[in-house]
Amino acid sequence: MAKKVASRRELLERWSGIEEEEEETDDIDPSMRRRLHKRKEEWFADAFSVLISLPKENHIWCGSWDIMGPLLETFYNYFKDDRNDSPLRLLWKRISEEMRHCIQCVSQHHQAQEMYSTEYELCTIGPLLDVLRSLDEERVTQHLREINERLVRQEYDPVCDNAEVVNLMYEVLMFPTLLDDQALFIDFEKFIEAVDDMHELALAGQQFPGVYALLFFNRRVRTVGHRLAKCMGKMRRAMDLEPLQPLLKKFIGFLENEVLPSPLETSRPRAQLDRLPIWLGITSLLEFLEPPAFEEGILERYPIFLDIVLNHISGDSPEFSHAVSCLRELFKMLGCKLWLRATLSPSVMRNTLLGQCFHTRNEKMHKDIFDLFLPFLQSLEALQDGEHEKQRRHFLYFLLHQVPVSTNFSVLMRKTACKIALLIIHRGYKMNPPCPPFECAHMWGPSLVSSLKDSSLYSSLRQPAFDLIQTILVSDAAALITSMLNCCIATSIAKNSSIELDDEEGHNKLPFTQYVEDSDTGCWSEFSTQSQITSPEYREWMSIPMLWIDVLVDIDPSVFPISFSKAVLWARSRFPMIEPENSAEMALDIRGWLSSSAAEISSTFGWKIPTGSDDGGGKESKNSMRLSTMCLPLIKTFNRLTAHFLIRMGQGELRKQWSWEPRMGESLILSLVDPNDNVRQFGKCILEQVSNTRGLGCGLKFLCSDILSLSAVYLGLRHALRLVQLDSVLLKFQTLHHFFFVLCKLLKDEDLPNSEIAEDSSNASNIMMYSSQGGFLKQPLFDALPANMGRNYSSVDPKLRENFCYSLSEIVWPALCKCLVEGKAFVNYSLCQMTCVRVLEILPVLFGRLSPSLVSLFGDSKVALGNLVDFKWLHDLMDWGKSQLKVIVVYWKKAVISLLNVIKLLRSDSSLLMVGAVENLISSDAVDMDELIEQVSRLCVTLSKEVSCAIGHSTLRSKKLFSGASVEGRYPAADVQLPSTGMEVKVFDSLKSEKKMNESNLIVISDDEKEKHIASSKSGHQMLHGQVEFPSTDEQASETYHAKKVVHGTGTDTSADLLESPMKKDSLVSQTQKPEKSRVKPPHCPKPKSPDSERKEISSNSRSSVISSQSKVDQENKFDESVKLNSINQGCKKINFGTKDTILREVVAADDPLEAAFRTVTVQPSLLANSGPVAPKRQVIQLRSPFENRSSLHRPEAQVKRFKPPRLDDWYRPILEVDFFVTVRLAYAKDDESRTVNKLKEVPVSFHSPEQYVNIFRPLVLEEFKAQLYSSFLEMSSWEEMYCGSISVLSVERVDDFHLVRFVYDIDDSTASKSLSENDLVLLTKDLPKSTSHDVHMVGKVERRERDNKRKSSMLLIRFYLQNGSIRLNQARRQLLERSKWHASRIMSITPQIREFHALSSIKDIPLLPAILNPVSDPTISYKPTLDFSKLSQPLQQLLRSSFNDSQLQALNVAVGSQKIKKDFELSLIQGPPGTGKTRTIVAMVGVLLASFQRRTNESENSQSGYLRQCYNSSTNSNARVSEATAIARAWQDAALARQLNEDVERSKKSIESSTRGRVLICAQSNAAVDELVSRISSEGLYGRDGKRYKPYLVRVGNAKTVHPNSLPFYIDTLVDHRLAEEKMHTNDARNDLSMESSSTVLRSNLEKVVENIRFCETKRANIRDGNSSIKKTSEGSNKEMDVKEMAGPELEAKLQRLYEQKKQIYKDLSAAQAQEKKTNEETKALRHKLRKSILKEAEIIVTTLSGCGGDLYGVCAETISSFKFGNPSEHTLFDAVVIDEAAQALEPATLIPLQLLKSRGTKCIMVGDPKQLPATVLSNVASKYMYECSMFERLQRAGHPVVMLTEQS
Repeated sequence: MAKKVASRRELLERWSGIEEEEEETDDIDPSMRRRLHKRKEEWFADAFSVLISLPKENHIWCGSWDIMGPLLETFYNYFKDDRNDSPLRLLWKRISEEMRHCIQCVSQHHQAQEMYSTEYELCTIGPLLDVLRSLDEERVTQHLREINERLVRQEYDPVCDNAEVVNLMYEVLMFPTLLDDQALFIDFEKFIEAVDDMHELALAGQQFPGVYALLFFNRRVRTVGHRLAKCMGKMRRAMDLEPLQPLLKKFIGFLENEVLPSPLETSRPRAQLDRLPIWLGITSLLEFLEPPAFEEGILERYPIFLDIVLNHISGDSPEFSHAVSCLRELFKMLGCKLWLRATLSPSVMRNTLLGQCFHTRNEKMHKDIFDLFLPFLQSLEALQDGEHEKQRRHFLYFLLHQVPVSTNFSVLMRKTACKIALLIIHRGYKMNPPCPPFECAHMWGPSLVSSLKDSSLYSSLRQPAFDLIQTILVSDAAALITSMLNCCIATSIAKNSSIELDDEEGHNKLPFTQYVEDSDTGCWSEFSTQSQITSPEYREWMSIPMLWIDVLVDIDPSVFPISFSKAVLWARSRFPMIEPENSAEMALDIRGWLSSSAAEISSTFGWKIPTGSDDGGGKESKNSMRLSTMCLPLIKTFNRLTAHFLIRMGQGELRKQWSWEPRMGESLILSLVDPNDNVRQFGKCILEQVSNTRGLGCGLKFLCSDILSLSAVYLGLRHALRLVQLDSVLLKFQTLHHFFFVLCKLLKDEDLPNSEIAEDSSNASNIMMYSSQGGFLKQPLFDALPANMGRNYSSVDPKLRENFCYSLSEIVWPALCKCLVEGKAFVNYSLCQMTCVRVLEILPVLFGRLSPSLVSLFGDSKVALGNLVDFKWLHDLMDWGKSQLKVIVVYWKKAVISLLNVIKLLRSDSSLLMVGAVENLISSDAVDMDELIEQVSRLCVTLSKEVSCAIGHSTLRSKKLFSGASVEGRYPAADVQLPSTGMEVKVFDSLKSEKKMNESNLIVISDDEKEKHIASSKSGHQMLHGQVEFPSTDEQASETYHAKKVVHGTGTDTSADLLESPMKKDSLVSQTQKPEKSRVKPPHCPKPKSPDSERKEISSNSRSSVISSQSKVDQENKFDESVKLNSINQGCKKINFGTKDTILREVVAADDPLEAAFRTVTVQPSLLANSGPVAPKRQVIQLRSPFENRSSLHRPEAQVKRFKPPRLDDWYRPILEVDFFVTVRLAYAKDDESRTVNKLKEVPVSFHSPEQYVNIFRPLVLEEFKAQLYSSFLEMSSWEEMYCGSISVLSVERVDDFHLVRFVYDIDDSTASKSLSENDLVLLTKDLPKSTSHDVHMVGKVERRERDNKRKSSMLLIRFYLQNGSIRLNQARRQLLERSKWHASRIMSITPQIREFHALSSIKDIPLLPAILNPVSDPTISYKPTLDFSKLSQPLQQLLRSSFNDSQLQALNVAVGSQKIKKDFELSLIQGPPGTGKTRTIVAMVGVLLASFQRRTNESENSQSGYLRQCYNSSTNSNARVSEATAIARAWQDAALARQLNEDVERSKKSIESSTRGRVLICAQSNAAVDELVSRISSEGLYGRDGKRYKPYLVRVGNAKTVHPNSLPFYIDTLVDHRLAEEKMHTNDARNDLSMESSSTVLRSNLEKVVENIRFCETKRANIRDGNSSIKKTSEGSNKEMDVKEMAGPELEAKLQRLYEQKKQIYKDLSAAQAQEKKTNEETKALRHKLRKSILKEAEIIVTTLSGCGGDLYGVCAETISSFKFGNPSEHTLFDAVVIDEAAQALEPATLIPLQLLKSRGTKCIMVGDPKQLPATVLSNVASKYMYECSMFERLQRAGHPVVMLTEQS
């Protein structure tokens, strides 16, 4: 009777069983193996019958890949049967024909082979893969030859043959290992050339690794490969290189041994390549590799690769240029990571390069090596271990002191060497943070000066010298002034504050800088950037005064480019009013001044002669001086030298080359306030030159005529104000009158000239005259700007000008108040009367501009209001009236009267009376000062009370507006885009009319409001909220008090519409558009409040705050909607202020609507742009992978997803953005805390969906996490306990929303022993951690530790989230640069939390999900359990009934379950009060469960055996054709059974017994409960099916530190160590790892010596060629280990030849030793992992904590599930039952962790606990309010799930 053909489903189920049995029968006896192979034989026969009978239109690989995949095993015997009609050959012939036309078949075929190579050991599967590879190579080669012949005979039809060409090309490019075949390689090369002639090759976006293999072909094919590789882009991951690894291994081995590796014994010859194509291919390949791909894919796999490259650089290698190109790419690609993986030290590589320079005279080789020096040094920068500085000194000495004296180098190379050296030095100044070579300044200083003086140099060789000296001057100036500001701080400035020069953040927030649109790339921007880099390093900065003298004194200014002159002006302008010279010093010439006044730094004069390459290492250079020791003398010298240079430049024609740049306004305004007459005159001349005006007034008008220039002026004055507050500056009070004069001119509108045109502005008589002491004694002649200036100045809006004046007044006021205090000591000195007059002149002006803050309660600055409210400055002003100088008294009276006139505007009857009394007193000729002071005191008290009362009754609900406010606070400027057509401002002159105030549209919101966009009534422009504000003078404090102005609208309905409709539109804008060139995101615009709620916030207490809002709604509708949206978007910015302060919102006009409308129109590219003459075009061939329509060889998604790792990004973000100091309550929260509480919801008893479950628990888990973080902080006794040392940034990589940063511990840090571990939460601060908040700090998660074997230290890879837009994280991101140093403190380990996150994210994959979500509807609880032990044997039943009471038996019955009811899962709750035998019941329950599973397994085994017997009987009666297939299967069986079968019989029996049992997971919340269960089970044992006790296979899993000593014998690590010792004993492994490591160390040491000797000998040989027998100059002394002085040329050549051979041999030995070390370590690691995995899979019982279930145990289960091959996944490593002790004390997210490890069907979960005892521990009081402390046990019980109660006492 013919056998029935098996169905596809039958075959798949049978194969799944075969795979499962094969997994479990690794160590069984031969009979079991034979039975397994018999089953396989039958399956192969049936599978062959099914496949060979498929219709022709059904491709085997496409439709039956899951059957054909296992059948590939039979091809092992393909070549043993030579018959053409053999079944295997027939099957291969069919699938070969199908693969010619079907890409999907090709993909399935090759992926099946990849599956075999991945899942099986190579020793067992290698022969089969060799057979399949030979078949594929023969098949593809034959196909290539047929296509090539058609092409040659011109029989190729593009229409008919196109599919075959694409299919063939796809297979080779997708699976490039085929190219290892010699014939296939040659034919494919011809094929690509021919196809490229006829077609345009293109890719469809997929990755084709074979494209990169084309780079190793001839030039024609390499060009095609390069073009296609560009289309694909760079490879990022090492796995992308996997398909190329066989070829790469072969090529790199060829370069190493200079011969191709001996090919394996195959029937087909392997591909043979020359050395040149390999070098070209590798060099080209490096261009398409990202650093991770190269690092892990090549350098880690082939550590010898770097040695190979270096070996070809030294000696006379013909591949020199290619090796140099490779090395350069390596430096650029990997940076410091190259040294972490390289086997060679930097010194070896350096000596190799330098030795080659002396070895050859080839100029091109010299240039190639010179070009390597800078990338070489850059790769060392991040290490910060001193190696970078050491190697830099060696290179500088070589380039500047060895190359110039050796004739081995041409004249051009000598000059090039100097250029490279200067670039290296320049890099040291420009890197961030900078690291200039101060210690060897004497080594490079003279060469720099020489290059500056050498006019014969080409510009390309001389420009680096100009750039370097320019950077040095700017950097020195920045460091000097920062040191001055921080070391000589006035008493009014906090001693611990740190003042940074030209704070770039504050500069970027100025409203004027936005109009640059990042296009301002002039030298002034470069100066500012360089100062930002240098300023933070002022403490360690060193200056080189000798360089200043040689450059600024000895070299003519005309030699330098104009940019250098600008740099000198910028540098000199940093020091106005600092250390001014007296008349005697100014009279001395520069040389005389240096000899008399610079004696303190004279020790640095005169260049020291360098003595060797390491001269200066470890000590300071004679020519360098540290700023911290000689700050003031250095500043004094720098001022004098730069002033001398400016004077000489002013006398020449160079200044006439200057042209206007807006950013130069900062330096010009600072030079105009300088006490030095010459500097001030130079600044005025330059200003007149660039503005084409005459006179100071016109110059100031010019500076204020441009928005960018106005911003620069503000920055300059802000810098000057910092200096004014220094005590050392105030002591020289007489020098400040220039500063206050210029300030007064800027603040007085009427003093600046009008814009009328002067007919002749070049009249020399218009130039100002100066006094002998400097300054402007006469009023300048205010000429207007000429009409024909040839420049288009943007007119500054008057209101913007007012804003500038008001903001300037704010930052000037604190300094002026300080001058009033300090100036009382100088009012009687005639020398200071000019300064006193200027102060008295500007005082009323400032008070007049700031007084509207008091009038309208509008002051938004704590500086302005804080000083104005207390009126203490009036008392200080009264003391000035006691001056003995009449001039001062006259100006004092005028100032007081002007101030009183302004005070009258307060309109208080009582204060008006007092003002009148003061006026009467001061107007008398003889002023009674005592009475005047008394009246002023009363007036001050009255004014202070009135203003404070007005503020208290206003609607500004800020927290203690002025309490604790320091005068010297930081005032962040708003970052708002300013329109070119005008701007609403917040400042109003007190003398302006009330009408002007009413026209302003000022809207203020309260603390709990968001930013809203408000439409304006001004000229129809769309208005929106923003704030245009200049920051204050001192930016050290972090908080700012902003007064709120409340506006009351006159029309209620109109106001409501005004607040509502525009905001809806703006909300849309903020979501759909982003402003161009914006530095911050647009503010989120929430839904506006109702008119009633808005109306409640409007107050009418202040008369001056009433503003008309009529006709606003009508005018807002006049413009097109698109124009509105764009203009809003252009002006919308988010403004952050202190959270305790109220926030002022100001209405700002947007861009001109017409211009905005034009900007919204994008230019469409023309379709005819590339049109040309019509010509025949090649047909495009596009390769596309069939991924979208083929069946994957991997398991179906529905089956894989259970253990597919979820993305935890949504969990990491809120954790990593947390403000640590706020969380641990060391600082106040900046956000509304109720916002977080509102997201929390109470945990219900049931849930509608998994999404609802996660959404409810996620915020609660995060809230509890914050409480845990706070608790861990409290447990720390001190910061020292948390502190882990100082770490430095090696590399920064952005991955998705996160930053992955690699850190290394500082070598000299003694606290580095407190290492961090994976999943540790770490706090990073810029300063040492302390119990106060840090402005810059961030929290990171340690991803992993990486070992740096060279430095014997660890590297850390830490994840950060810095993208939430907060100021703190933005600052941290800007400072997170390579080489930046941070202080690390360990907060806590978040491993348990991560496992909870993982379980919650995978909730859908838990088999018990229905019962967890909705326990009421759970079908498993629809019956009342009764005692039914029918599943158990009779002896066991009798034992249980006699040993346990009724309630315990009921619990055991629940565990066993009913035999009648079949369920997918069972969930049982057992409540055990104290004393009821809960633990004893659990132990018995585990034994009962294992006994019931054993019976179930035996039954299924018997049924399966019956099925197999039936299949066997039917297969023996099959027809003849099937018999042939059976013969093939038996042949396979014979080959497979050739493996060793000598296993231990006893162990086999034990394995068989354990394989028939189920698996139980026991877990509890605490380690104590877990260890108690281990103790009970290990000591008492379990009851078996026969009723006798036995010791089960028990494993304890967890953290070794928390495991009880009694549980250690069963601990997983203990078991692994025992197994590992046994394995080593069996393998007789006597290798000594320590000796291997020491051998590598010895080889490295020998290599360094040999390379050093080579360089020494090469230098000697070069000297002999030069006829110079002395080696003192070029060899840095004698080499003690070898004496080559007396060697002749031939002897030296022979010696070098021996050294090169010795070096090559050491390279090979070192590579072999390292390979052996790596192999040994990997083998040991792999063996430990294998043993660990085996133990966890074999164990019957695993005991661990809830969190411990998410560690190794989860990994083993997930790996087993995902590693199946062709059938359905096996769940034999998962658990049949989970028993949870202390279930009522566990939080629900933790309870989910073990439930992930249950099998999909027939599983049990038993929770044992007592809710009446202690509940789950919850640290967060907030989370407790939402029932987070309710355990899953309690929640299920509350939902109605039945509970078995243990009632009887044991």
